[in-house]
Amino acid sequence: MSEPAGGSPAPEELEVPPPVMTARLAATVLLMEALLAFFATLVAFALVAGQGGLGRGQVWVVGLALALAFLVAAGLVRRPGGLVVGTVLQGVLIATGVVVPAMFLVGALFAGLWLWIVSVGRRIDADRRRWARDLAAQQARSRPPDPGPPA
Repeated sequence: MSEPAGGSPAPEELEVPPPVMTARLAATVLLMEALLAFFATLVAFALVAGQGGLGRGQVWVVGLALALAFLVAAGLVRRPGGLVVGTVLQGVLIATGVVVPAMFLVGALFAGLWLWIVSVGRRIDADRRRWARDLAAQQARSRPPDPGPPA
């Protein structure tokens, strides 16, 4: 980036910051949910040990697949549709309450956290874009006029 004589970049050269906070915050929640899914798998494994229905192997496959899905979704949040994948996984997490009843509550709490984090991230990204535009406009107004070529 070139700088004029004043030392600050020209307003047209200022880069608008990319919307990264939404993705960072969403990825953080999804990583926590991957851990949650793993620990819920351990609980489900203990619960089904003496019951019929799902087998132990099935619990591990489903639980680890869900944990892996959260990890993959954390990597996808910067791409188009990544937040949609994360939102769908919130419903899947709540549905695990069928096997581990406490997951209805825990899943609902994490879904609420997810919605709040996405909202806050978007607000932060919008504020950063507005700040960059305001800074560029302020620098354009405060730049001294070009004196032109010497006579």
